Amino acid sequence: MTGKIKIKVLKVLLSTSLSALFLLTITNLMGIVTMRQAVLVHSDQLGKTAAEHSQTALEAQVQQQLVSLVEDKAALTDEKLLVIQNQTKMVAEIASHIYTYKDQYRPQVIDYLQPGQVGTTILHLRTAPGVSFNDIRNEVYLAANVGDMLRQITVVDSEITASYIGGEAGYFITVDKGASGPQRTDYEVTSRSWYTAAKEKDGLIWTDIFADSSGRGASISCAMPFYEFSNGNKIFKGVAGSGTSLNVHQIIDSTKIGETGYAFLLNNEKGQVIMSPKITDIRTDENGAIVGEDYLHSNNPELRELVQRMINREKGLMALEMDGAAVYAAYHPLSAINWTLGVVVPIEEVTARARLIEQHIIQLTKVKQAEIDLWILVITLIMGVVILFAVCITFFLALRLSNSLTAPIISLSEGARTVSAGHLDHRLEVKTGDELETLSDTFNQMIDNILYITAEKERISVELNVATKIQASMLPSIFPPFPECKAFDIYAEMHPAKEVGGDFYDFFLVNEDKLAVIIADVSGKGVPAALFMVIAKTLIKNQAQMDKPLNEVFYAVNNQLCENNDTNMFVTAFMGLLEINTGTFTYVNAGHNPPVIKHGDQGFTWLTTKPGIILGAMENMRFKTMETTLSEEDMLFLYTDGVNEAMNPQDQLFGSERILEVLNAGTAKDSRIEDYIRDMLHEIEAFAGNAEQADDITMLILRRNASKKMTPKGGKGLYRYLETS
Repeated sequence: MTGKIKIKVLKVLLSTSLSALFLLTITNLMGIVTMRQAVLVHSDQLGKTAAEHSQTALEAQVQQQLVSLVEDKAALTDEKLLVIQNQTKMVAEIASHIYTYKDQYRPQVIDYLQPGQVGTTILHLRTAPGVSFNDIRNEVYLAANVGDMLRQITVVDSEITASYIGGEAGYFITVDKGASGPQRTDYEVTSRSWYTAAKEKDGLIWTDIFADSSGRGASISCAMPFYEFSNGNKIFKGVAGSGTSLNVHQIIDSTKIGETGYAFLLNNEKGQVIMSPKITDIRTDENGAIVGEDYLHSNNPELRELVQRMINREKGLMALEMDGAAVYAAYHPLSAINWTLGVVVPIEEVTARARLIEQHIIQLTKVKQAEIDLWILVITLIMGVVILFAVCITFFLALRLSNSLTAPIISLSEGARTVSAGHLDHRLEVKTGDELETLSDTFNQMIDNILYITAEKERISVELNVATKIQASMLPSIFPPFPECKAFDIYAEMHPAKEVGGDFYDFFLVNEDKLAVIIADVSGKGVPAALFMVIAKTLIKNQAQMDKPLNEVFYAVNNQLCENNDTNMFVTAFMGLLEINTGTFTYVNAGHNPPVIKHGDQGFTWLTTKPGIILGAMENMRFKTMETTLSEEDMLFLYTDGVNEAMNPQDQLFGSERILEVLNAGTAKDSRIEDYIRDMLHEIEAFAGNAEQADDITMLILRRNASKKMTPKGGKGLYRYLETS
């Protein structure tokens, strides 16, 4: 077998090598004879062709640059406008939520701007002439709950000059960077163009560009209506809006190609150029909107065609004549607003560079013709020597290579057969110093990798099981947690979506008369969320055990979580503090789902709560503490979004209404509060069916029992809450 392989390899190598050398020799001799003549004949033509191609390539490059430039500038402009648009939607949605769920919000006092007050963060009121503040006081104080969002938008976003909402009742609540002096009953909000346009469209609108009344230059407003949803009815209540100084001017003025290229912005609805470096005389109509140059009715038919394409929201490139010069015009529509961005460059600037290239190529061609003659002679001599040398070594290399190939090939074949039979302890031994040795080493490495991967999977499985047990041990799991305590009952469960999860709950005695309860949800799932959960749980408990006010606890924890938070993870959390003897319950919410409360024989309802910002998102955020009273037999139910956002195979959510239905269905049960959680889990499993659990599910329920008083037991230290007669 070995002899046959050697003979075959030797024959192939010799026949291939000698045939190649023969053909190469003949080809080179023929090529050298015709090369010189061909080079000289075609050198001039090559220069001209190169010049033509360079001009074509240069024009194509400039055209592509124009298309790419206008697309990038349009994307940048859209980004600025879409940020403002999304913030306006957010304010409108919050206002709708406030009107729809007004029982969950407390009145927020707001006043008119006082003399001498100026600045960015002042939330103030303006009313229409003839509107009495006393008549609309309650609605104004309700709507003022949107003030925190208006402040954050106006302060954080440098593009925003003012954020505001206007109500159908005649009020106007705003945070305006340019506000100054007393402005009280001088603003007829319901007749403003941004208000009427948004109301008429019943959706989000952008106004025309107008000259800002505070001297901040060209401006534009985004507005969106908000409503009260009641008993299936949609009731219009007002309009939310954001105003911005149009920093799009910076994009237009800074866009240049070549010496005279420039950019312009077209209002598609009017066919007018509203921004261009060539527009120096700004005109406005009777409503204060800026009137641009009318390209749609130009005497230039090519310009009218360009504008028509832009109005049709097309994108591309067009060659035309503008202002007596041939130009390229690239255009791309904006997605946020019905405008189109255009970029113009004179064709003369492009062709001028091409002509210079053509002259340079002609000069280089003449110089290179002489060099080619010399190099042809040198190459001919070198090739003769190389071919003679190649013939000599071909025989030597063919014989040696045939011997070196056969032995390792046989070894590889037999080794592969052994390993394929299941003997993974076998290793190939090929030492050839070439690809065959590499193949052998790779084959051996593959076997080692198979063994390593198998062992690694087993190790990871064991470690995940240990992590699951560790996480479970960190959460209180012994119920009742305080067997001698009769003043209250508490129960909780956590079911992670993966081996470990990001939800957690906790409860502990802060002092002799205060019980702290916490429930939280870390962004994401799995091991990263579990690690972040451990940090958050530890920080909250450490701060709370110092007996600080709850808003200070969350303030400190939020700042600690923000430190070095490179992964941008965050936590939603709800924490409450029950004074056991009095039933006073103070609580704070950091972006978590509102809890459910039951007073006496009444059914479960939503606990009024002011949702604060999530923990770990932004430093130095303030949190609002609220208070209620848990009377005897009152209950509090806390949960994470794994409950209300559980999904069935049809991608339907379990929903908040089902939570109330399940809890109220259990109000007739005895004192086993854990039945409420177990019933909820049973309903979620029945609803989800065979759908995979998408998020961690965590629930906690607390009940304040009747006729229980705090009685100290033992010496100093922890109190026990015992039943007394």
